[in-house]
Amino acid sequence: MDIFDAVDHVTQAGPASVYLLYGSEIGLFDWFCDELIRNHQVSSMLRFDYQEDGFEPAEMELCSYSLFGERPLVYVRNATAFTPDGRSGPDADRLAAYLEQPVPGRTLVLSVPSDKLDERRRVTKLAKRHAVIACPVPSRDRDAMVRLERLARSKAVVIDKDALAELWRRTQSLTLAMNEFDKLRAYAGGGPITRDHVLELVPMQAEDSVFTWIDWAVQGQVASVFEALDGLARQGYDAFSLIALLARQVRLMAFAKGAANLEQRAKELGVHPYALRTAARQSARFPERKLARLVRVLADAEWDVKRGRLAPEVALNLVLMELAHAASTTPRNRAQ
Repeated sequence: MDIFDAVDHVTQAGPASVYLLYGSEIGLFDWFCDELIRNHQVSSMLRFDYQEDGFEPAEMELCSYSLFGERPLVYVRNATAFTPDGRSGPDADRLAAYLEQPVPGRTLVLSVPSDKLDERRRVTKLAKRHAVIACPVPSRDRDAMVRLERLARSKAVVIDKDALAELWRRTQSLTLAMNEFDKLRAYAGGGPITRDHVLELVPMQAEDSVFTWIDWAVQGQVASVFEALDGLARQGYDAFSLIALLARQVRLMAFAKGAANLEQRAKELGVHPYALRTAARQSARFPERKLARLVRVLADAEWDVKRGRLAPEVALNLVLMELAHAASTTPRNRAQ
């Protein structure tokens, strides 16, 4: 079950006895608990960590009744009993026993920061009698935007669509995007959060930003490419290294263009098949003669910098403009 469908179901039918949440988007775990509390007037939430506390303290709370009629939500994070390398033994047995017969009128939320559960474990099989909710990173930008819009509304965050798209482009994670909401809202001073606010405050993820930047460059997205240069410099990428990365990518695009078998070509070149598939997708914008010209332009730029004929920054700017010109004058673009 998707976590957003689960929240809708809870709103209509009331909370279940047990929820098991798993996935990489760990920020959604707390959001789900907050939605349970907000929509069903749960008195409070008690938090436990399975790795540190085991299951016994949570079980004691679930089995105890308050004289004041309070109904706390019991949340147990890091429930590694559901993972292949997780802790078993008495705690897992206690948890399994509870899953077989949950206490009526109480709600237990378990979370596992893993994209996979160990299907062989008894606790996993017992949890599947209840609500098992996946929280993966969205695989498509369109899905991510729909989810981010809903998360923003639930937190009363007013944000422009362009800003939301830029926030996703920079974080590539619902959890990381949610972590930026409060900072952006404070910076916006009560007004709507704009794309400029996001550009100013939210850094791109270091491990992804250079690959995203290269993709922008070969697509001819001039504004995005030049806006990102300062951020890349702060991450340690100088102009010459960026020219070298672009040269490598354009060469891969030329090798991938028209290849009958990308897997075999990747093996011949000694590169990962995914990298060559990405290059093949990018090369679709360019005819072979333009790719050949770009390979020469980039090789000349590297040579000119090494010989001291051009400053690296000047050479990079020339290369980027050449890429933008080639990407924007293809027959496909003219037809549009």
